[in-house]
Amino acid sequence: MKKNLLVTAIVLASALALAACGGGGKSEGSSGGSGEGKEGKMQITLSHQPYSHSLPSYIAEKEGMFEAAGLETKMLMFTSGPAQNEALAAGEWDVGAMGSPPSIMGGVAHNLHVIALSAPDTEAVTIWARPDSDVAQISGKVDGYPDIYGDADSWRGKTILCPTSTSAHFTLIATLEKMGLTDEDVEIINMDVPQAFTAFKAGQADIACLWDPQGFSAAEEDWVCISSGKATGEVMPTVVVASDKAIKEKPEEVLAWLDIYLQASEKYTDKLDEQSQLLYDFGKENGLELDLEIAKKSAEKRPLPTLDEEIELFKGEYGQREVDKQMGKVIDFFVSQGKIEEADKQALMDNTFIDGQFIDKLAEKYGKNK
Repeated sequence: MKKNLLVTAIVLASALALAACGGGGKSEGSSGGSGEGKEGKMQITLSHQPYSHSLPSYIAEKEGMFEAAGLETKMLMFTSGPAQNEALAAGEWDVGAMGSPPSIMGGVAHNLHVIALSAPDTEAVTIWARPDSDVAQISGKVDGYPDIYGDADSWRGKTILCPTSTSAHFTLIATLEKMGLTDEDVEIINMDVPQAFTAFKAGQADIACLWDPQGFSAAEEDWVCISSGKATGEVMPTVVVASDKAIKEKPEEVLAWLDIYLQASEKYTDKLDEQSQLLYDFGKENGLELDLEIAKKSAEKRPLPTLDEEIELFKGEYGQREVDKQMGKVIDFFVSQGKIEEADKQALMDNTFIDGQFIDKLAEKYGKNK
């Protein structure tokens, strides 16, 4: 039986504590072993969050696509990319999807690999202030970026709720840079988006960084969207990832999963009403409070990828591909923030952090030569 497990911080901490105590057997989510499941089926463990970039796996499980392909899956659910990285360190999963910033940290710390891009965060990540904020009172003052509210003086010194090392953090820093500011000019409080939404609603802090579904609920609070990924002009990809161990020990399973993931994605790319219902069901089953209208907004703002789009992203010489350019900006952001060193950036390149072999194989399989 396939399982959908919502991994809370308490459960994850307990699992890691047990691992530290030296339990002899492999955990149920371990990527160790031959990769053979029941009755000779291939077996793979998935790592996801209840958002659009994980929706194709949910669809494939719900519609029996994995089962039809002889692939036995177990889906672990997490609240954020950093939590996924903690479980990766414990060897709990093989493949999955997350934001690009945590994938970089996973690449540096655990040799995680990006094997495709998924539904972008560019329009889904938003930054909000209350209507009486001086930032919300100022528009058109950031040269070249008319949708960013405020100016350097009004932003300076503000207290901001933001999950660090995430796409929201990247968008916040990109916003500050457009005004000649850095994170040292503001006070950033690290807080996951659901908690940040609740805290901001309760009157805490000056600014909150959100993504869907909370970001789509913010307008109902009469808050003002003072910046976003789109407002900064930066592309913020989400990514499909695989552990180094899975790539080495389960390449057939990784390829089969990615193939089905993209098939499920393409099936609903242009079917927004059906996709919205599936996204609503996915979120509801995993503790997200959203309605169909918000689910539809999320589907509209986060378009699902197709194989043809992936082939274009991975076309060309390694280091010069479009996927390298998009991810390179996010990597440079981490270097500028002191989260990683230039040497870490080089190590990512040397270790094929952005690994196109599986997209290449799918292009060959379907006669879509790059």
